[in-house]
Amino acid sequence: MVRFGPSGNDIKFYADGNKSSVDAPRWLSAMGLHAYEISFGRGIRMTDKTAEIIGREAAKYDVKISVHAPYYINLANPESLEKNYHYIQRSLQLLALMGGDRLVVHVGSQMQMTRAEALKNCRESLQIILNRLKAEGFENFWLCLETMGKYTQIGNLDEICDLCALDPMYLMPTVDLGHMNCLAQGKMDLQRVFEQLKPFSQVHFHISFIEFGGKGEIRHLTLSDNKYAFDLMTVMQFLSSRPDNDVVICESDSIMAQDSLKLSEFYLQKKKEV
Repeated sequence: MVRFGPSGNDIKFYADGNKSSVDAPRWLSAMGLHAYEISFGRGIRMTDKTAEIIGREAAKYDVKISVHAPYYINLANPESLEKNYHYIQRSLQLLALMGGDRLVVHVGSQMQMTRAEALKNCRESLQIILNRLKAEGFENFWLCLETMGKYTQIGNLDEICDLCALDPMYLMPTVDLGHMNCLAQGKMDLQRVFEQLKPFSQVHFHISFIEFGGKGEIRHLTLSDNKYAFDLMTVMQFLSSRPDNDVVICESDSIMAQDSLKLSEFYLQKKKEV
């Protein structure tokens, strides 16, 4: 079955008396959720000891851990190659201690380059980083390249699928449907999206409703905020026809676990109809 879970900790997690992410696997499992994404987006501050405890708890409660690498990775900038590599390497070290195998990565931004120049740099940087990771023994992990929500960022679906084709044994798309809906200005073609994903036996999904403007993404909302919604039941219909090893992470504002449970229920409903 597809696994569902939140990115980060829900307000209910703390209201129920939990203090730390080490409590998350037990709490999520009790809700009926079996995935959990930990974000290092604003910096990597977790210790090895904490990662090991989370890993033991995740294994005990059958919760699949993924990690989001720092937001400031920019593979389009060759001058940042060493920093980018360090962020990815350290994220993978902690992910390994937690027993996970998926690292979500933002590809980068266009800056003052042409789109073609930025993409060329991304391909070259990615290949160098992959070669170094493999040489250091990081072979049993996926780098999950994420679709982005602003026009200046590298990462529309075509670009992500193209980059993942560089090494299909190591690279996987993170398909953020909220981001993609921002780029499409609310007119995302879900059938086309899932047609493009057919060659991938595994996909990492982010789902949330996101407010957007003329430049793209503004802020994350909850699934009850319908102004910027897309058809979740159609998403679940497509998901139910895919292989069962996808993971769906909910990034709703504040109630990400509660909204994850809604998504899981929608999926189970559609799965029964297949």
